[in-house]
Amino acid sequence: MINFRRKFARQIIHLRIYIILICVILSVFFISVLKDIRIETRLEDFLPQRHPFIKVQHRLTDIFGGLNQVSVSLEVEKGDIFDGDFLEKVISLTEDLYLLEGVNISRINSIASRHIKHIVVNKEGFFVERLLRLPPKTEKAMEELKTKVLVNPNVYGKMVSKDLKSILIQVDFESKAKTSYIFNSLQELKRKYEDNNTKMYIAGRPILEGWLNFYLPRMFKILIISFIVISLVLYLTFRSKRGVILPLVDSSMATLWGMGVMKLLGLRLDPSTILVPFIVLSLGISHSIHTLKRYYEEMRNPKMKSKHAIVNTMSHLFMPGLACVLTDGFGFLSLGLVPLSTIKSMAMASGFGILANFFTSFMFTPCILSFMHKPKILEIEQEERHNLVDTLLAKLSIFSLSKRAGTIVVSIFCIVAFISLFGIKNIVIGDNTEGSSYLYPDSPYNLSETFINKNFGGTNSYYIFAQSNDSLLKKDTLGAMDSLQSYLTQEIPQAGSSVSVVNSIKALNMFMFEGGPQYFKIPDRNDIIAQYWFLYTISGFPSDYDHLISRNEQYANIKFDFKDHKSTTVDLAVEKTKEFFDKYKFENIKFYYAGGDIGVLYAINDIIKKTIVPNVLFISLLIFLYVSFIYHSFVAGWILLLPLIFSNLIVFSLFGFFRTPITTEMLPLACLSEGLGINYGIYILARLYDEINEKKRTYKNILYHTLITSGKAVFFSGFIVSLGIFVWVFSSILLQVRLGLNLCLSLILNMITSLIMIPVLVWWIKPRFLFKRVRLRQKRRAGI
Repeated sequence: MINFRRKFARQIIHLRIYIILICVILSVFFISVLKDIRIETRLEDFLPQRHPFIKVQHRLTDIFGGLNQVSVSLEVEKGDIFDGDFLEKVISLTEDLYLLEGVNISRINSIASRHIKHIVVNKEGFFVERLLRLPPKTEKAMEELKTKVLVNPNVYGKMVSKDLKSILIQVDFESKAKTSYIFNSLQELKRKYEDNNTKMYIAGRPILEGWLNFYLPRMFKILIISFIVISLVLYLTFRSKRGVILPLVDSSMATLWGMGVMKLLGLRLDPSTILVPFIVLSLGISHSIHTLKRYYEEMRNPKMKSKHAIVNTMSHLFMPGLACVLTDGFGFLSLGLVPLSTIKSMAMASGFGILANFFTSFMFTPCILSFMHKPKILEIEQEERHNLVDTLLAKLSIFSLSKRAGTIVVSIFCIVAFISLFGIKNIVIGDNTEGSSYLYPDSPYNLSETFINKNFGGTNSYYIFAQSNDSLLKKDTLGAMDSLQSYLTQEIPQAGSSVSVVNSIKALNMFMFEGGPQYFKIPDRNDIIAQYWFLYTISGFPSDYDHLISRNEQYANIKFDFKDHKSTTVDLAVEKTKEFFDKYKFENIKFYYAGGDIGVLYAINDIIKKTIVPNVLFISLLIFLYVSFIYHSFVAGWILLLPLIFSNLIVFSLFGFFRTPITTEMLPLACLSEGLGINYGIYILARLYDEINEKKRTYKNILYHTLITSGKAVFFSGFIVSLGIFVWVFSSILLQVRLGLNLCLSLILNMITSLIMIPVLVWWIKPRFLFKRVRLRQKRRAGI
């Protein structure tokens, strides 16, 4: 194997010009591929298409149009909404919403909507009129409008707040609508209608994604600062231009290749996964540091030629480097199995970018180094001048060989692992805040969502689909729908309001009895229901109830508005819905759940729950089998896997202890934690293996030399990348802050556990694959 690695290294150096040219040509090609790349969000990218709830969502969309809800509220500062100027704004705003591209016209619900009607029944007949077509011109007309609002339970409290200070407009968009267009259009309307006496609040998933798009420039600024910080620390580490430029160039090249492959596959990045390229960059820098550290180590010999140093460096790093990029790359690519377009994009960009690191960090960089002049002895001395780090690593090597080290480390491992289990039990999958956990509580979006949830039913939709072979406008089928609405509204505290065709039938019945609230109920007879519906359809417009029931009366939807989308609320909604259908059985009607924001979030959370553990186990198994194969020992696999398990237990337990939600954006953390953790361990174990097999020293000297060489490289690669990522905590986006803190913590923990646990476990276990030669030497010395 050693001969093969040296031959491979010599062949690479022999073909170095061609390899550099290939890397440059590929980079130019991918730059041309990425020249028109656009970072955008489409709502369908977040849908796990094969989940049964999403199938219900698609069925609802096919029949009733797009259900991607945006909630818009207008609030008056002085007085109440019954003001001519304010109502003029409401009417104008509603009409402007009808003109937006991708809007579901039948699902614009406002007091000024074309299908929101007032019914008058008197001796002269049955009359249907729009609730608000034009603002009233007289005081009397304004009072009449106020009365119409107050007596209508489908309007008062749902479209008009109880304090009469604000109105709510809910508008749905098609799935293919671009969030950037929705967000920009509504922000323009906000600027148009807000003034000193009028405030406008906008919430909903499309708006949240729009805000993330809006914050992209700030995210890029933080990433640029991270890049600068990493560059400065690289310079302080290597004290040379090549020590800064080469790691940044080769890791950037790998990132470029990964994103190019993603683009060629027809995938795209969005604001929630834009940090992924930086993760690839970080991994690439980590590998490059090991390459440069080993190169400088080889160049300590004054007689060593640069090419020979490069060959030695490549031959020693071939196996650990290949092991690292394969486990990291396939770990990220495994996320491609997650049925979310946004995760597939992240998996492809990360996976192929990390695999490309092998060519850039272990082939391109050595080839460039072979053309560069030999580093001056002063440069080498400056690179090695890390007295404090050397002292710490030397003490660590002494500790690792003590008799009590194994007992202490294993005992700590068991205690911390046991405590971590309590944190892991409390892990929250999905959001756990009333607004969005992506943004700070005082962000414009979260303030808007808080206002709407406080004054109206809520901003988070939940749909249930109803179907019958006959007309749904029958007493028993309407009663079944009414029972479901009442049950969920009572059982789920966060359910602020509900609406279906049942509400309309009840309102028709109430108006038939001069608006008496006691008559807001389903009529007792089917023929009366049919009469009411017939009278309305000949007086109103056929499309007035298209948002609630199909024209053939066989399909309907029940919509609930929830005041938050916490994972507990989402789970409770589905649990109580299932409980209702298990408890009650109905004839002539079938129900299917769940659509809307709550249904989609449940589907996404369900995918995360089913994905994260198998993904971690898959990467762990891949690591274990690969390491066991290259060292011909299962013990080697366990020695690398145990520190990884330990650090992951701590990282994920902190998610539970601090109630940090695990969302789709956190999935890369699992892969990165596994990848970097095993990288550190592989480099240390590989160096130990090489030192034991190649040099006739005592194990004490071998361990010391391993830690102040590869151990030092592990320390600086972990320190440099974690410091760059730590800059994220200064971001104005809470998502980036959380990712930064968790990634930084994960990097440091993996670095520390690898430096401490691997030397201790090796000495404690004394595995045969490592100590076979040491024992043979001891026997020869003893003359056995």
